[in-house]
Amino acid sequence: MRDYRHRIDFLHRVKGRDEYGEPIDEWKSFKEGIWASMEPLLGNEFFAAFTTHSKVEVKFNMRYVPGITNEMRIRHDEEVYEILSAVNVKGLNRELLCYCRLVK
Repeated sequence: MRDYRHRIDFLHRVKGRDEYGEPIDEWKSFKEGIWASMEPLLGNEFFAAFTTHSKVEVKFNMRYVPGITNEMRIRHDEEVYEILSAVNVKGLNRELLCYCRLVK
């Protein structure tokens, strides 16, 4: 059993215009309070991930959450991570694995 002890929020980009017609491009909550495990990538896993996406730093593992895409972000405490790859493990809609990097 995974150690789901970190609370994370999924963010999605919202584009539009404000009341003055100025463009808006901001990140808003999509799903909040999801329990997940958070692990740094180490050893062979780090190098395997590095070959497909540069600067993969951490992976979040959680129960499956529908609607999550690579265009979203994850907020954990005060840090925000870009999702490089969101994987529905074995396609069973039971487990979601997100490979991420810290947004600076």
